[in-house]
Amino acid sequence: MLTSVVIPVRDAADQLLYTLFSMNLQFTAFEEFEVIVIDNASCDGIAERIERFHAHYPLRVVRFRRRMPYYHLLHTGLAQASGELIILLSCNMIVPREFIGVHQHAHDHSGELVLLGLRTRRIYSVYEPDFSPIQQQECREWLEQYPHIKRPHTQHCTVPLLEESQIVGGLPFHIGLPCPEAEKRHAIRQKYGPRLEHHRSPWTLFQTQHVSILRDNLFRIGRCKELPRLEMERDLAKRLWRKGCRFQFDDKLTLIKQERVIRKAREQSVSKKNRRVQ
Repeated sequence: MLTSVVIPVRDAADQLLYTLFSMNLQFTAFEEFEVIVIDNASCDGIAERIERFHAHYPLRVVRFRRRMPYYHLLHTGLAQASGELIILLSCNMIVPREFIGVHQHAHDHSGELVLLGLRTRRIYSVYEPDFSPIQQQECREWLEQYPHIKRPHTQHCTVPLLEESQIVGGLPFHIGLPCPEAEKRHAIRQKYGPRLEHHRSPWTLFQTQHVSILRDNLFRIGRCKELPRLEMERDLAKRLWRKGCRFQFDDKLTLIKQERVIRKAREQSVSKKNRRVQ
């Protein structure tokens, strides 16, 4: 089954290149999948760097010259995809070698499946000077534990920390930090099981940072609605659920989420949420 991996990205060239490199290591035959990068008007030279990247699989880049809303990126990626199976993936995820194969195998056995990401660990693959104070401290403490990982030679510019050979050897999967969001999802899996039996609203667990759906099921429900990202994801998932798709956690994969700069909008959102809790 031909599989299309759709990756929206904005200003995350270093993280994306690690993600694309991890796709070069797949056990699945390279002619069985393609990767489509949707560049949302990045300013970090990502298009030129992808051109220099040697992908073993078909790799296409769609570039927008002005910033577009997320639903438009997603719709564009789906329109460009040729595969029978669609995997939506965040630009900062390093995937294991069996990534494509696990998704293909799951959908070979169920045509109405929505396979949700479950296990994620975090890693500082790239040092960024705009990291928040909490990220700066966590990065320093984490690097102290692993002296074989490169140290940033400066604190004033972005510095990739991982060597490709370390990804080939699987190092990130052994030294990743816990991911709080993944731990919450694991608690839900413990309560309801991987098939989310008796969960009243499984669509709320749908996230485009790691999920797979057969192309036919996506096109049966129509275009992504013009909504903010979270609302759009929930609406898309709910329509899939209403069409008879069932949601299931993937129990076989662990992905590595590369830390990125927490933008001001996100910090303000977290701050507002904390004030409401207090």
